[in-house]
Order: sequence, then structure tokens, then C-alpha cells
Amino acid sequence: MLPITLPPTVPPQAKLCTPTLRVKDGRVRVDLPFQIPISFAPATGHVSGMGFDWGVNTLLTSVTGSLAEGRVISDGWPLTYDASGISAKLHRLRAEREHLAAKHQHQERLLTGMTVTDPRFAQLTKARQSIGVEHERLCARIRHLNKALAWSAARWTVDQTVADAATVIYLENLATLEARGRRGRANARLSGQVRGQIVEAIRHLAAKHTIAVVTVPARGTSRYCPRCGDGTSRLRHGPAPDRLAERGWAWAYCPACGLSCDRDWAAAERILARGLLGQDATRTDRATGTRTIGKVVEGNVARARRPAKPTRAARRARRTRADLHPRPAARDRSKRRPTPKRPARTAKNPANNPVTTSIDHVSSADDWPTSSREPDRRTVPAPAPGTPGVGQRPAGHAPKPGRREPYRTGHVRNSHHRTGFHHAKATPVLALAKHGSSPQQATPTRTT
Repeated sequence: MLPITLPPTVPPQAKLCTPTLRVKDGRVRVDLPFQIPISFAPATGHVSGMGFDWGVNTLLTSVTGSLAEGRVISDGWPLTYDASGISAKLHRLRAEREHLAAKHQHQERLLTGMTVTDPRFAQLTKARQSIGVEHERLCARIRHLNKALAWSAARWTVDQTVADAATVIYLENLATLEARGRRGRANARLSGQVRGQIVEAIRHLAAKHTIAVVTVPARGTSRYCPRCGDGTSRLRHGPAPDRLAERGWAWAYCPACGLSCDRDWAAAERILARGLLGQDATRTDRATGTRTIGKVVEGNVARARRPAKPTRAARRARRTRADLHPRPAARDRSKRRPTPKRPARTAKNPANNPVTTSIDHVSSADDWPTSSREPDRRTVPAPAPGTPGVGQRPAGHAPKPGRREPYRTGHVRNSHHRTGFHHAKATPVLALAKHGSSPQQATPTRTT
């Protein structure tokens, strides 16, 4: 019998499966799989949900909404997961991989026309093997980065859903995103590799929290207005809100109702409306268990904004004048008494003898300790080399012995909040109650 200590990551209600023994580095290791019982997530009957759009500006854009009396009401707060930095890195790695593949093919063609007795054959064979190893290493790096990105985006998606107390996640059906034409199908299949991994990761993580994941048709989500028309009012797309007359793709504008918002935001609202209004048409695949809505049900989406967090000026306005400037005592209010003079300081002369003098008579800035109110540049030139009693120091920034690091107030937004990447920007995960509640005053936070 082998005693095994379970790690803290294994929950108490987990069901242990048959272990597997393997030898690695001279030690016996145990692979012990386990299963976690989960509850059943219903396919219909959802009142609140979240719609996620595979955005053009960002990787994922989401909105939260609820179904009330046959209409969909959104909270008016878009949630985004921007992976532009990771995408740029992936494009660079893919370009390098294609370059190595081209060199590898070129060396294969050169070796085909050579004989074994050629003195260049051995050197070219060695170079070809090294390039092949580098190509495999680069492919493994791309796969690892794609997997890390997929699980990071999926974890952010499920965290936002749990924080907003939603019971269903609506995504675009990847099969309906296939572009027409041979080249379009190849490009869509290539761009859908990471999206497919994200969907599978979302289904896996959402099952732990009893959250249903349903896909809806993607055709027309960015074409029609989510506010009016029920799928008949077309949107105009431009590069920016102040350049609506130009052709673009980042911004959406409705000439009928005047809606002006981000293109991905409008598409996420339409996805949410199609899911909540058409949830009675949800179909579940018996083999895979995936849920899909094949019927397109259009409906308008109304916005009911959450109470906005008070700004810094509003928080300051709440405070009374007595808090900002305490009134002096009654005996100190009279201005008939003279204002006390600035106390004299003690300077040290070259002979190290204390001399009491006034600040106006100090000839050198080195005689007094500097403060944060003094300028960055010294007001007097540096002492000449060889001056007795004074060390050599070049002219420049004066030392600040008692100066602290800069502070700023308010909420510090972490660009990699639970994303796992320092160059991925995502909306922080906040519960519904946290949007309206805030401290009475700004809390100082150290800037790192």
C-alpha cells in the first residue's frame, strides 16, 4: 500500500479515479485523476444572461442583460477583453515560423540535387536539421501561447458571468462565421482555431458554476441596430464617432434612432437579445452535449444604466468645509496678534561652528536640507572643485532625502487583472453591488 497525500487543489467532494504509476528521474510518480460532481444547467428558463461577441476591435466584448415582460434590458456597461498585444506576438511568431519553413524547403531542394560525395552535403544536412529543430520549437511555443490565451479569456468570461449573477452565456456560432469562397474558408478556419479553444474552455469552466453555454447565429449581429427596427434598421460603420461620414469598421451609428456606440458593443447586445428571446428553440446535441439556437429571434434592447460610481469631484463635494479646513479656536480668530516669524535655523560654517542666521542670508543651497517644495534644479551652481569643507558634486538634480514616491487617488486599473498576461487589457471583475457603492473619499494608492 502506497500512502498518497492529496494536494489542496483537490476538493473534498471529488471522486478519485484509477491512478497511473510512472517513473521519472528515478522516482515513482502517481497520476491520480478525479471527478467533481456538478449540477445540471437548464437550457431554458433563463432571466439574466451575458452575450459575448467575437469583436473586431477586441477579442471579446460582452454585455449583461435581463428578460423582463418579453423585452431585453441591458445594464449599459460593456466588458472587453483586449488581446492586441498577444495577437501581435502571435503574428510575429507565425511570420518567423513561415520564414523557417521556407528555408527548410529550400535546403531540401538543394539536397535533392546533391550527391553524398559532395563536400557541401554534410554541412547542408546539419544546417537543415538545426532549422527543423528550431521550427518545431517555434511551433510548440505558438501552441502553448494559444492555449494560455484561450484559458485566460475563458476564465475572465466565467468570472464576469459569476460576478453579474447571470445563469447563461451566449456566444456566436463559429460554424456560421465561415466566409464564402476558398480563401475565405481557409482564413476563417485559421482564425477560428483559438476561438474554438476558448469556447471549449468556457464550457468546461462554466459547468463548475452551473452556467449554461449556448451559441446563436452570428449572421447580421453587426449589421442591424439593437435599439430599433427589430432587425430592419441598418447600422452605418465609421472609423470613429466624429468621422461618421467616412468608411470604417470600428464605430457603429444608426441614422434612425441616433445610436452611436462601439461596433462590438452593439453586436453583443444583439447576441444577448437573440439568446434570451429565442431560448425556447434551444437544441442539445446528444453526442457532444453542446447547445445551439438555430432560429433567429430579433428584438429591441433597452439600456438601463447602473448607478455610476461617484467621481473624484463628487466625493470631494460631499465633504464639508470644516473637514477640509478646520476652523481655529475662538482665541485664535483675532487678527490683531502679530504673525509669528519663521524660526531661524542653524547652519554650519567651514570651521564646523554653529551659527544662527536667517534664511535670507544663506548663500548656498547645500547648507539646508532640501524639501519636496524646492525646484528640481539647484538654484545655485555647484561648488568649485577644491573648496575646503565641501565635497565634489556635479550640477544637476538636487538630492531629495525625505521625498516619498508619488501617490495618486482613485481606483487603479490593473491591465492584466486575472488575465495571466501583462500585455492583455481586460475589464476588472466587479460584482453588481460594487458599481454603485464606493468609499466616501478617495483612497490613496501607491503607483507601481
